[in-house]
Amino acid sequence: MFFEKRNNLWIGRFAGLFGDSRLMHAFSTRGGGVSRGCYASLNLGENTGDVFLHVEENRRRFFNETGVTALDLVIPEQVHGGRVMHVQSGGRVPECDGVITGRKDVVLSVQVADCVPVFLRDPVRKVVGLIHAGRAGTEQHIVRNAVRLMISDFRSDPSDMLAFLGPSIGPCCYEVSREMASCFPGRYVSGRYLDLWRYNADQLMASGLKKSRIESSRLCTACHPEWFFSHRAGGGRTGRMMAVLAIR
Repeated sequence: MFFEKRNNLWIGRFAGLFGDSRLMHAFSTRGGGVSRGCYASLNLGENTGDVFLHVEENRRRFFNETGVTALDLVIPEQVHGGRVMHVQSGGRVPECDGVITGRKDVVLSVQVADCVPVFLRDPVRKVVGLIHAGRAGTEQHIVRNAVRLMISDFRSDPSDMLAFLGPSIGPCCYEVSREMASCFPGRYVSGRYLDLWRYNADQLMASGLKKSRIESSRLCTACHPEWFFSHRAGGGRTGRMMAVLAIR
């Protein structure tokens, strides 16, 4: 992953998606906005307790630099589950943590502040997906559910797919309770530290994706609060980054 400066914003990009003019993708970072205090400064999350007008201005800035039209934006409700939906137009999607589409100019989005944003692309069937994979969603195999939906609805071949894991809390910082740790296979837990990066990557490979076509930023949000919002580092009060992905 690299970061491109656009005016006052640093926007995260993956080389494997950025080089294709038929796609638009971006991952917001923390600076360049107007929010204050624990939400400083480019908080894009509506339900965080931040001032609404600040969030609105932050979104205007991010959308302006990424070419996103708010009416085309797909906004999953994000209930920390494993449900993935096939969408064909912008709007809110209830009780959902992942979305896929084959329609042009439908802008998929997820909001994160430690959870793993997973970008999916099938260049053969011309399908994209965006997944919010937190602890609960990972436990419910949400990335596997997304791949299965792309197969059933678009006849995608997983060996053609590419996956990109954006900044999120790493195994260096994600300490969970013993009860939570016991819900995961032991190879993903070191003491009480959970590795969501590896677990999601392994789920993708188990679903048929090639290891060489899965890329992880390996950037821990809790380690870099100057760059990213982190629910864990912020003690539960913080802003949200946004990942967006669309076919052009």
